[in-house]
Parts: sequence; C-alpha cells; structure tokens
Amino acid sequence: MRREELIESYIRNKEVLDVGSVGQTEDYDLWSFIKERAKKATGIDTEPSTDNSIVRGSIESTTFEKKFDVVVLGDVLEHVDNQGLVLDNVRKHLKDDGVMIVTTPNAKWLTVAFRPNPTHTAWHDKYTIFNILQRHGFRVKHFQFYCGNKRRYSLFKRLLASRQAMIVVCGKV
Repeated sequence: MRREELIESYIRNKEVLDVGSVGQTEDYDLWSFIKERAKKATGIDTEPSTDNSIVRGSIESTTFEKKFDVVVLGDVLEHVDNQGLVLDNVRKHLKDDGVMIVTTPNAKWLTVAFRPNPTHTAWHDKYTIFNILQRHGFRVKHFQFYCGNKRRYSLFKRLLASRQAMIVVCGKV
C-alpha cells in the first residue's frame, strides 16, 4: 500500500490543510496529490512558494481564520522544533469531526539506525507516536506500517521495506 491510497479516502471533497507543502521531489509530492483531490487545499511551509494556496509560516504558531476537515502532516512531524506546539496548533484548526493524518519513518527501521536524516529532530516508533498524539488530545482511528514513499519498489524491496514507515489517522478526543 502506498500512503496516497489511504490518504485519498480521507481527503476527497474535503477542505484540507497540508503541512510541509514546498520542496517536495517527484517521489514525495504529496501537495500536488492533495490539491488535485481535495475540495479545497491550503498548504503551509516555512519555505517560500509561488503557489498562492500555500501560506508561508510555521505550523507551530500560524493562525488560520478557519478550521479544516483534514490536516495532513506527510513526513513533517520528525522535522519540527516542537512537536507539541505543532499538534496543539493542528488540533485548534481541526474541525471536531475532522481527522489528522501523520506519516513518519519508523524509528525501528534499519535505515534510521544506519543512515539517519540530519534534518530530523525526533524519531518515532508505534509506541511513541501513539503516546505523543494522546498527550495532545488525539485518538488513533487507524494505524499501519507501509513501505515508504517511493512510487515503485521491486517485490523484494517491498517485502524488505514493509515496515519502513508509519501512517496514523486520528481524530480529536
């Protein structure tokens, strides 16, 4: 399963906030995917963009004048300075019946131990992601491991990477 397959079922015809919308590669371009399928998509990133739908700012502190049906943090949480501030601000901007979707690498995967990403500020496994979400007022509705964000893997690589990343869908408590 690719993360996009699950994400699509939640964002179709919804108002979506995508966190970390700028600077994605072709293999990791979640913003374009969301923008094509959501009823209305707003992005936020600390990097500048020529796309008028993307606000320049930090999700730790930016205030929007509205609430969203869905907030997507696609491989973002592990990059921010203060995960608690991010989750609190997302919760504030999420409708009561809305969902937040988080994807993040699995800290118990080999590539993390042997080749850590220097831009990551924290690593999560299933236990720690559930814990931080609960501490900040979220209830996990769906969790699963998946084989990462590349578009194509050979059968061997899919089997080898089957638990490389995690996707968590949660709502407000």
